[in-house]
Amino acid sequence: MPKIAPKKTYGFVGDGETELWYLQMLKKNETTLTVTIKPELPQKKSVDEQFNYVVSLAEVHEKVFWIVDMDVIIRETREFKGPRDKAPASVLKQRYQQITNDPVLRSKVIFIGNTPCLEYWILLHIFQTTRYYDTCDLVCQEIVKHEPLTGYEKTKRYYLQANDIYKRLKPYLNTAKTNALRTGPFDPDNLQKGLSEMHKIFTELGI
Repeated sequence: MPKIAPKKTYGFVGDGETELWYLQMLKKNETTLTVTIKPELPQKKSVDEQFNYVVSLAEVHEKVFWIVDMDVIIRETREFKGPRDKAPASVLKQRYQQITNDPVLRSKVIFIGNTPCLEYWILLHIFQTTRYYDTCDLVCQEIVKHEPLTGYEKTKRYYLQANDIYKRLKPYLNTAKTNALRTGPFDPDNLQKGLSEMHKIFTELGI
């Protein structure tokens, strides 16, 4: 009998629990995917530590998605007391350019920026905006104004057990992708700009 080719594996590295919960629900609901999704959570590591982890995963996965919430980068840069080129925003720019300029990394690593956080992507399912929100809490305050997420909570129970966040939002996925494209691409020189690049995931996976 001919051997069945193993599924391609796609790694996902995020810096927050909401990314992990959302990806777990995507994996659960998209049962016809011909790839295996491997969500990873590196536990609030620095930009360089995340980058090194992403590079190591790129050696064993078909692609690796690096999902970065800019509110953390902006806040930590504001509080940073050391040399400017060592501030989180500067390091992120350096690593982003490294991915962009290296043909091998560019073919393996897909950078996903969310400003201020993953919730901006959630919001774009139900509300068209390019507004910059300074904190994730402000995005959550906007989310709960709109059906079907008036009971939204940034909790594991809400994402996984009570609602299945991905299944609830799936009817609005095309709207979210269109709205995300309108926010434009990530710009490492302009972090204070409302943005979500989560649509790149669905383009790559064919969803």
